Amino acid sequence: ERAFADSSSSDPARIQSTIVSTNDYIARTHGSANMFATLFFGVLDPADGTLSWINAGHEAPIVLADSGVLARLAPSGPALGMMPGMTFQVRESRIEPGQTLLAFTDGVTDARDVSGRLYSEEGLLGLLAQSAPTAAALLERIEQAVSTHSASAERTDDITMLAVRRANMSDRV
Repeated sequence: ERAFADSSSSDPARIQSTIVSTNDYIARTHGSANMFATLFFGVLDPADGTLSWINAGHEAPIVLADSGVLARLAPSGPALGMMPGMTFQVRESRIEPGQTLLAFTDGVTDARDVSGRLYSEEGLLGLLAQSAPTAAALLERIEQAVSTHSASAERTDDITMLAVRRANMSDRV
């Protein structure tokens, strides 16, 4: 048996155990309050692009290339805290050089304008059809579009985003 410090952080059994423990804690400790949380948890190996992940009822992150959307990382289990003993499946994807992983909360797609119209998943996907030179540029473009859409409307939810681009070998100096 390998010691904890020697274990791979992308080991599917460790990932699954962590998520199951978190789910059971929320369900047992906060069940009477009907508390739950969605979660996307991923471990990326930058050397080979392997992404081991669990999506617990969260908005499906997007894998992008310059040509647009390549894949969505759909839920592989329910939201955390619904009830103890739930099953969560660890999945594996590969992020190739030049590809970007974009994760976001529903505050992005649910942002409303003053008339109540949602920014929407279609709005986000339309924006992603244009390539961005960097992960930071992609986040700035989305933030600007959502801010413009909901300029004078009251915000009702958080807007959280994470973008990770795997470098091309030609990008390295």
